[in-house]
This record gives sequence, structure tokens and C-alpha cells, in this order.
Amino acid sequence: MSKEELPDYERPEMPFERKRSFSPKATQWSAVGIEMVVWVGLFLLGGRWLDGKFGWEPWGTAMGGLLGALFGMTMLIRRALRASGDS
Repeated sequence: MSKEELPDYERPEMPFERKRSFSPKATQWSAVGIEMVVWVGLFLLGGRWLDGKFGWEPWGTAMGGLLGALFGMTMLIRRALRASGDS
């Protein structure tokens, strides 16, 4: 028998070779929300500490929250720009 006469053979897919149902990029993006909460929380705690230390009652916490949100958004934008450059 020649090669042309042989039927096409498809090797069976083994269980460990199956494709994952999620992509690695999806797992990277799922951490963005957690990262935002962490940055805002850290800056809020820092602002509360400054409030207690210097008596700036609402201003340290408010500025800490705003700076945390700003820093978290900066990290989100950097990640989005990096991801758009990859594809």
C-alpha cells in the first residue's frame, strides 16, 4: 500500500492534552479588581494613620482614598496598554 491509499489517521486526544476552558489572559484580568481594592485599602489605611498622627481628621482618609484610586487606575491603564501592545 502506498501513502495515498492509507486512510487519514487522527490521533485521539488524551485527557491531559485537552485545552483549558479559560485563557491565561482571563486570569490576569481577574486580578485587576482585587489589585484596585488592595491599593485603595492601603492608601486609606495610610490616610487614617495620618489622621490619628497629625489630627487631620477627615482629610487624610479622603486624600488616601483618592490617591489609592488614582494609583489603582494608573496600574489598570498600564496593564491595558501593555495588553494591547501584546496582540
